[in-house]
Amino acid sequence: MSAAGGPVLATLTPAERRVSLVAILASIFVATLTFAMSTPLLALRLEAAGVSGLWMGLNTATESAAILIFTLATPSFTRRVGTARALYAAVAVMTLGVALLPVFPSLFAWFLLRFLMGAGVAVLWVVGETWMNTIADDATRGRTSGLYVAAMSAAYCLGFPILIATGTEGVAPFVVMTATIAATAIPLCLARRLIPELGQVDAGGFGTLFRREPAIMAAALANGVIIGIVLAFFAIYVGRVGVKPELALFMLFVIAAGNVVLQLPVGMLADRHEGEPLLAAVAVFSIAGFLALPLVLDCALLRWPLLFFWGGLIGAAYTIALAMLGRRYATGELAAANALFAFVYEAGTLVGPLATGAALDIWSPHGFLAVGVVANLLFLAVVILRGRRVEASIARAPMAPAPAPVVEPKRPEG
Repeated sequence: MSAAGGPVLATLTPAERRVSLVAILASIFVATLTFAMSTPLLALRLEAAGVSGLWMGLNTATESAAILIFTLATPSFTRRVGTARALYAAVAVMTLGVALLPVFPSLFAWFLLRFLMGAGVAVLWVVGETWMNTIADDATRGRTSGLYVAAMSAAYCLGFPILIATGTEGVAPFVVMTATIAATAIPLCLARRLIPELGQVDAGGFGTLFRREPAIMAAALANGVIIGIVLAFFAIYVGRVGVKPELALFMLFVIAAGNVVLQLPVGMLADRHEGEPLLAAVAVFSIAGFLALPLVLDCALLRWPLLFFWGGLIGAAYTIALAMLGRRYATGELAAANALFAFVYEAGTLVGPLATGAALDIWSPHGFLAVGVVANLLFLAVVILRGRRVEASIARAPMAPAPAPVVEPKRPEG
């Protein structure tokens, strides 16, 4: 792996690795913070303007659709223009898109601007994860992945308080988002010599990459589903069982805080243990969390610890799978594998809320729990089947013939 005009990975100093990591964490933090702030902000603005629910949903989905499209296109795009230029373009497009939202406050303009924002998020996301995996060694890859996911979670955690502080009216929230995005260019410029060039998709394409490690991709899909339904429907679920809105939002904050704090310990576990057993454990404990939720909501002594640790488990599958991704895909495949990983995750964030909305209509309010449990059960089934397939392939592998004994030549007597 060569950097863009810079040293190869093996020659990076500890200081250069730290500079790279700061740039990576800054880019993913800003991309996630923009998404976390803009989604509720623009929904409130559209509702105040009298836009129908259908058009609000379509407008919100535009950003996610752009992320889906550009995650798979990013490896080819970066190969053509260079990774550093692609990152600078992503920051510029996101800055422009957010800055123009209050200038052109029309539904049609926001479709275009949100598509541009989604494209920028996708490039920062795919390049950031690939870059992170190229600078991490196998001994610390899990911890590095934990820091990465913690930065994403911290952005979600801080997005709501910042939005409360700026308010949802006027230009203040847009100014904060625009300035934050533009500031990302500073660490990226400082690390410009260290930005890696991304490889091209192999001849087998994304399908081959998916079939090779289905447990990793299942982790991305399940995590996307669960993150999507918790963000969209957790407050609705607890509200329908009698929790006040202010307390519901604080519960979401505790879940997000657990997701931030626990990712580094999860990453340390991923450095010491095999990925599939850890993913299976995460699925089991996540199911237990969903099932226990209605039993502990009325008991503060149990409610807050459960929400905190359950929140940590929500991001744990992503941390573990991201570390597995870096270990199991070759350097030349890493960009395409990360793009596929991000695509599958984003697909989960779209499918999960749609399924949960339908489930709530059928079984209110526990349709939310049902979707979470089913998603985890399917994820667990893929992990178990993958583990059995690997064991079977090892058992079928032919044993290497034992080496012939070495016979020492007899020395002549006398």
